[in-house]
Amino acid sequence: MIDFLLALICLLIMVLVFVHRWYLLEKGSLFGKMVLRASRILPSRLSKEDHEVTAKEMIPDPSTVDPKLKLKGENFYKKAEVELKRNNWNEAERYMIKAIAMDPSHIEAHAKLGTLYLNQEQYPKAELIFRKLVLVDDAEPVYFSNLGLALFQQEKYTEAKEYYEKAIELDPSRPGRFYSLARVNHLLDEMETAFRNIEKALEMDPDNLDYGLTLANWQLEKGMYTEVKALLENITKHWPDNEEAKELVKMLEEQTK
Repeated sequence: MIDFLLALICLLIMVLVFVHRWYLLEKGSLFGKMVLRASRILPSRLSKEDHEVTAKEMIPDPSTVDPKLKLKGENFYKKAEVELKRNNWNEAERYMIKAIAMDPSHIEAHAKLGTLYLNQEQYPKAELIFRKLVLVDDAEPVYFSNLGLALFQQEKYTEAKEYYEKAIELDPSRPGRFYSLARVNHLLDEMETAFRNIEKALEMDPDNLDYGLTLANWQLEKGMYTEVKALLENITKHWPDNEEAKELVKMLEEQTK
């Protein structure tokens, strides 16, 4: 009789635990806490040079997600967008994570969370998200470009180059992508390609001071005195008060004495 009562009590406890966990799941708090806890360990998980997205981590097909959970995910996503507009990044991150917990197939939530991590300089987290996104949509240049940036900031230059090149292949209309690729080429000592890409960026956006100053620095490094003199004359004509340009002019004068 005592054994029967003990078994019955254990069964009741298990039922209560199950009901409690179900309630937390319905409120969205359990998944939210699980994902938040996972997000805190992402940097250590990504401490290796490369990270391959596993099948478990991949973004699922939307048709596999329960419609009720998708609706809850969309509601969290809308709240996240409101917080983004208010520049409340921590709150936006919290709601975006909840949106993904409810609906792991929510592409926009993944993309905006990845961009948020880039803005917060949480580059390993951004890398993981954009690695997932390029697998889901290999025709979206922004995903490749953002993955390139996340890798660049972690000094994974060879990989960053690959993704920047893919972004340009998909959409060569943005000069910033050529500039970013040029910086990677420069760090990899691929100077011929670096010059070609930064000159392309400057050709597309001739009024960009950063592009011009970067090119001038590289030309000065390589002893291209005729080219850098002409470039600096143009820069100082349009930006006479720029201190970096003035310093480069002094360096050129010293090196050509």
